[in-house]
Amino acid sequence: MKRSRKQWINDTWLLALTSLVLSMYFVLDVPHAVVHMMNLPIDAQIPRFPIFAIPYLMYLPWLWGTLAYAWYKNLSFKQLAISYMVVDLVAFTCYLTYQTYIQRPPLIVHDFQSSVLQFIYSHDLPYSAFPSLHSAMSAVIATYFVCRRSKYAWAAVGMAALIVVSTLFTKQHVIVDAISGVTLGVVATWIVFRFLPSKEKIKPVVTVSEEA
Repeated sequence: MKRSRKQWINDTWLLALTSLVLSMYFVLDVPHAVVHMMNLPIDAQIPRFPIFAIPYLMYLPWLWGTLAYAWYKNLSFKQLAISYMVVDLVAFTCYLTYQTYIQRPPLIVHDFQSSVLQFIYSHDLPYSAFPSLHSAMSAVIATYFVCRRSKYAWAAVGMAALIVVSTLFTKQHVIVDAISGVTLGVVATWIVFRFLPSKEKIKPVVTVSEEA
């Protein structure tokens, strides 16, 4: 769908605003209040696999890459950007009013995967974990592809599931964080697409009987 010069300008401003909101996480990921722990007994039974540090980091290029691609190609960009910001603002409100803390087990660096995980631990402080933004934004992206009836929808759902699991196996989040994040991402994106329908022409799904 082609855009006018005015639409390009408006979408570029929206891209800049969305990027600014996304970046606010790093301001909030510091201790600023009494912290709470959301651990359930089952969380202690979940092992840590440093190899999952790789998909955990893959979240960042997937997050920014999807946003940039939707902006450049004008593929329901406004809906995706608004979904990003709604999820972020809800999560930020939780971080400010009920900050959580993740108690990470000691890590011994002895291979590449554990060194990558140590890098994550060093640059991503264990605060502001509920809801998990990794899980929430992955759910946003997956729901975005599903709502657009994209041929990549199942791949996006699989990628989202991998990243959600990685938050648990790297001990970056607990189960409550992941579930709340996925719920927030799916619900917010569905509502945005429901009440702000895309003007993009989405090809309907054709059944065998219709083709006949």
